[in-house]
Amino acid sequence: MNQAVITGDVIHSTSLSVDERIALSKHIQTALKIWEKDFVIKSEFFQGDSFQCYIGNAQSALKVALILKTYIRSLNPTNIFDVSLRQEPDKKKGILFSNTIIDARMAIGIGASEHIEKKLANSHGIAFTLSGHLLDDMKNTKQKIAIATNDEFNDELVTAFILLDALLSKTTALQCQVLNLKLLGYNETAIARQLKILQSAINQRSQAGNWNAINALVKRFETIYDHEQFVNFL
Repeated sequence: MNQAVITGDVIHSTSLSVDERIALSKHIQTALKIWEKDFVIKSEFFQGDSFQCYIGNAQSALKVALILKTYIRSLNPTNIFDVSLRQEPDKKKGILFSNTIIDARMAIGIGASEHIEKKLANSHGIAFTLSGHLLDDMKNTKQKIAIATNDEFNDELVTAFILLDALLSKTTALQCQVLNLKLLGYNETAIARQLKILQSAINQRSQAGNWNAINALVKRFETIYDHEQFVNFL
């Protein structure tokens, strides 16, 4: 029975000021706590700029990873907006950031997880091993999202993720803001209402961010793992 583990870290976080790193960490932790309820995942943030998510249903792994990644990339260098956290538009919070794109490296491991502890750092299994080793390997490459599986789909998904990484690396913060909300299930009308801009602008950002290609891969990934039994670990 397959589960998934996402291990990641914020790229070049040391180039941010102490206040910026603290603010960024709080935003990511807040997002993870909200999505824990939506997707029934377990997450931890550690060492200031690293995080790990355990997902009992492997089928949700890619969507969860993309929601988190597009959220982090949507954190505009000049302002952080919390619209993707399902808050009302008038509850936006902002903080000044350095003039750089915020991004994260993410490694998804798919496989059995034999032992889940209350603290993820003490858990182990194939999914944890694959994810951890993959993230270490990625630090020597330019790829920022990758996957390793313990099944016959590994070669297909590894290739698909190389293309996915190329698409995501070209997205802007504004495009990722739209992609994030689409991944969370919002339609373009609702997104336009939340962001208080024209729907045509949402559609333009969606197309420029290659939403159709990203969504097609998410659906393929869900089809591959739709036979997996859900593991409720909470």
